[in-house]
Amino acid sequence: MLLRERHEPARRRRLDGVLRPRVLWINPAGTEPVEPFAERIRGDVDVTLLGLRVWGLAPGDRYDMGVEVAAVAAAAGSGPVHLAGFSAGATVALAAALTLGDSVRSVALLEPAFIGDDDWDPAETGWRAAIGSLRASGPPEQAEALRDMLMAPGEMAPPPRRPVAWNHRDDLLGTMLSAHTGFESSDLVRIGAPVIQVRGGRSAPRFGLVGRRLAEVCADFRESVFPHLHHFAPPFREQPEQLAKLLLGFWLAA
Repeated sequence: MLLRERHEPARRRRLDGVLRPRVLWINPAGTEPVEPFAERIRGDVDVTLLGLRVWGLAPGDRYDMGVEVAAVAAAAGSGPVHLAGFSAGATVALAAALTLGDSVRSVALLEPAFIGDDDWDPAETGWRAAIGSLRASGPPEQAEALRDMLMAPGEMAPPPRRPVAWNHRDDLLGTMLSAHTGFESSDLVRIGAPVIQVRGGRSAPRFGLVGRRLAEVCADFRESVFPHLHHFAPPFREQPEQLAKLLLGFWLAA
């Protein structure tokens, strides 16, 4: 299942007489990695976990950002919603926020893969070119090189927690993220809701540049850095208590 939600009676969705924040969390590699964190915060927010639709596609199926945004919109329904996402899921969260408009109360981004189709900084031009070069190499080399790119200089990417299996779906996702998100970073000025980026101090410096660009284009932006963590040791797994405190405060304030 790509969509998992715990349905509760309306009276249990209230916290001290007020509706709990409703959060859609978009995770790039299925919902399993973030489920323990979701269980931790479910007493305070009404959280739905979404996996990317790309993983359910057959060869030849149409795929673009619209497929992912449609899934988010369907899960959001009507009423206010908070969007959150990690990596590719964070890029989808930005695209969905642009589509859903005023119903989005906040956007939480954990190291977004891309923040638009434009080269908003010379470093982003190099990043996009490096990703394009990876796509021209074989699958094992692609996965290993990408892991290294996501780490800070001098930091070694840890071994994969699971065997790496690269197929046509990875190519579809990579093509969409690197050049066909359907928006540019300058479009993010249309997001009026508060935006937060959460990143690891041992991740690639490029994510710090992402935060700088988001601060330029988003009216209400803030950033939080977990100094000892990185893309393969995300805070929802390694420091869930601290991340929960950060995000619950962010959501309730929004």
